[in-house]
Amino acid sequence: MTAWASLSLAAASALSAIFWARTALRALATDRLVDDLAEVAPEPPPGGWPSVTAVVPARDEAASVERAVRSLLSQDYPDLAVVAVDDRSEDGTGEILDRLLAEAPARLHVVHVRALPEGWLGKNHACARGAEAAQGRYLLFTDGDVVFAPTALRRAVAYAEARGLGHLAAVPHLVAPGLLERAFVATFATFANLWMRPWELRRPGTAGFVGVGAFALVLREAYRKAGGHASLRLEAVDDVKLGLVLRRSGVRQGVVRAGSLLSVRWAPGFCASWRGLLKNGFAAVEYRWPAALLACVSLAGLSVLPWVSLGLGAAPAKVLGLVSALLSSIVVGTTARRISGGRGTEGLLLPVAGPALAAALLASAAAASLRAHVTWRGTRYPLEALRRGCIRRRSLPAHRAVGWDPRWW
Repeated sequence: MTAWASLSLAAASALSAIFWARTALRALATDRLVDDLAEVAPEPPPGGWPSVTAVVPARDEAASVERAVRSLLSQDYPDLAVVAVDDRSEDGTGEILDRLLAEAPARLHVVHVRALPEGWLGKNHACARGAEAAQGRYLLFTDGDVVFAPTALRRAVAYAEARGLGHLAAVPHLVAPGLLERAFVATFATFANLWMRPWELRRPGTAGFVGVGAFALVLREAYRKAGGHASLRLEAVDDVKLGLVLRRSGVRQGVVRAGSLLSVRWAPGFCASWRGLLKNGFAAVEYRWPAALLACVSLAGLSVLPWVSLGLGAAPAKVLGLVSALLSSIVVGTTARRISGGRGTEGLLLPVAGPALAAALLASAAAASLRAHVTWRGTRYPLEALRRGCIRRRSLPAHRAVGWDPRWW
């Protein structure tokens, strides 16, 4: 290796080491500030339990929707209603929901969507329809494949009420039996954490926000004032952007780890997880090619470079590569333990999972651009319309974001 190449590799290794050191510190900050829902006492607030309406959009979820809805109906929460929205399903989802309705007419309401209005994404429209039918003080947006433990909602409401939160997100346990699958999911979660910056939620005026599709508990009044899903009609990553809109509109926002109280299978295996990102990977970078290319290069480089430095670098690069490799493996491995019950060895697969994540993002951008449309659940949406409907972070400044932890005041 030439002197110039050695110097370049050493410089790149130094940048990598700095990045992973900062990421490790931010992961520690997140771990310190994000509470465990299982440790929250499910005691009633001073004013009694507020009413909650769970909104469950479902399209072709026949394999999972019954278990998910039954887990909601089995909550030990005293004032809960469930609105399940059958969004044009073709696989028997509607029939399953109607059967459940016959069993629990007092607690379950079913809305059947027969046609999708122009200018809406299907899930966003289903959430809006469900919210229209809701009467609770809180709305709980969840998905048709999320399974709740009986005490999950009581603990979540107790936490939100005690801290005066208008929006509480809960990170579920992601069921991922395979080692590579867990590594891929943990890598995604690691970089998503950096993008959303949840460690800043308790501080006012900061850019952090959080959105989790599996569990979004929102005050109905805050949801209405922020524009609800009508403001997200064509937003592909609606769960994340709902969190962005809420926090930037002045809603107190928090996040907890739900662990086994909330579980969902992201996708059945590594390949399915990878393919699942093809539909909305480009949306995550707001349909911008420069951002997509930068993200791909960064993902691949930061995942592989430490190991390249270990194998090919001179002494300084090897040391920096070793530091980066250790830190990155610990961060991703710890994330895997937190969200999917891994053993921590998943971090060693970052050189595979990182480039795979970058490839999914690049493939998503290329497919959407070449076809000029994106297809979700059998519905085609023009790319230009999705771009126009995208909620952009830079258009929502953070000056209205509020904190809630007295330590920051």
